[in-house]
Amino acid sequence: MSRYYSFIIVMFLLAGCATKEVVVTNESTKKVFEEEDNLILQALDYQQNGDYVNARKIYHSLYEQSQKKIYLTEDAGLAFILGDSDARDLIMQGIKKYPEEKNFNRLLVGQLVKEKRYEEAEKEILKLIEFDKSVQHLSIAGNLYLQMKQYDLALKYFESAYKQDQNEDLLLNIVELLYRFLDRKDDAVAYLETYASMEGCGEHACFKLVEIYGRDRNVQGLIATYKKLYKEQQSDEIAKKIVELMMYVKDVKGATSFLEKTGFNQDVLLQIYATQKKFSEAYILAEKLYNESKNLDYLGKMAIYEYELNKSKLSAETLQSIMRKFDEVTSLLKDSVYLNYYGYLLIDHDIDIPKGITLVQEALKIEPNSPYYLDSLAWGLFKQGQCAAAYNIIQYFGDNAMEEEVIAHIDAIKKCLKEKQ
Repeated sequence: MSRYYSFIIVMFLLAGCATKEVVVTNESTKKVFEEEDNLILQALDYQQNGDYVNARKIYHSLYEQSQKKIYLTEDAGLAFILGDSDARDLIMQGIKKYPEEKNFNRLLVGQLVKEKRYEEAEKEILKLIEFDKSVQHLSIAGNLYLQMKQYDLALKYFESAYKQDQNEDLLLNIVELLYRFLDRKDDAVAYLETYASMEGCGEHACFKLVEIYGRDRNVQGLIATYKKLYKEQQSDEIAKKIVELMMYVKDVKGATSFLEKTGFNQDVLLQIYATQKKFSEAYILAEKLYNESKNLDYLGKMAIYEYELNKSKLSAETLQSIMRKFDEVTSLLKDSVYLNYYGYLLIDHDIDIPKGITLVQEALKIEPNSPYYLDSLAWGLFKQGQCAAAYNIIQYFGDNAMEEEVIAHIDAIKKCLKEKQ
């Protein structure tokens, strides 16, 4: 049973309602006996620390000595919570002596539920509702009918209470009834969506939507709800879920827009730019991140994006700019990607083939089986006229080469080998 439906917990709260009245009450505030104030403070301290047994002993003593209604209310309420055998007698004593005090009548409803005397409890709560259609009474009725598995009636009373007070606990009771017991999923979602739009996500509403959308595999619903949550909480964990879900449904545009607006995880945004071949945006972002952090990884990325952005119209000035970046990165950061990229650039553009081969070989020490790095090495050997050595390397690919550039290299190496035979 959901915690939102725990009737006993609801009744615990009701039983504790009178606690705050111990000091301020309609009864005479005049002390009946000397130690009354001290005993009240002791009882409150016990109660606040969850020691209901000792709190109850003091309230019982206070009532016997003063005959004040408030102490009997607390005594009966704590006896109910503790499940003491005299709880029912104390409740009935209160009803008889103080008929105007409805806390005793509410406690009686709870006691009857504990005893599984549901029909009697129903009569008592309907009397209370006839007396006062308060949120409290309507909620108790809703919980009672839930215990009785009369779900339509439970919904009726919860909805009546909710009309008076749009609080989350009532909302979740309604949603659970609609979703789990009455098979009215759309209505449950509508309640939650309306609440989230009008009141915000609150403590539970949006997470309940996430739970429902998750069960139903409604990814768009999840994204929309997580966005509401992120707007209120600015949580990195929630932002991560939003991006993951958007990428899952291949909403790259949406993910890009979200990352640009929120500033969350700029590394992911950088990766998206590069994957989408938006090298101008990628370069600007990498430069910003490098200036902020001085992390050489961003400088290496800047070199790659600068090359990709200009490779169709590569000027000597641009090439020098790229090489300066790669020189700084590869001299300090032994990252196979940058070693190979710079090495291949030097080889392919006939700038410094021996240095290019050396850089590629360093990359292969880190990742010896990388097909990309092996292709770079073979191409470097080919450029030096070492066709046989190059051919020995490209045999690694067999018939599995897919990229046009690699296939072109293989064809050139094979042609060279035949010409030298």
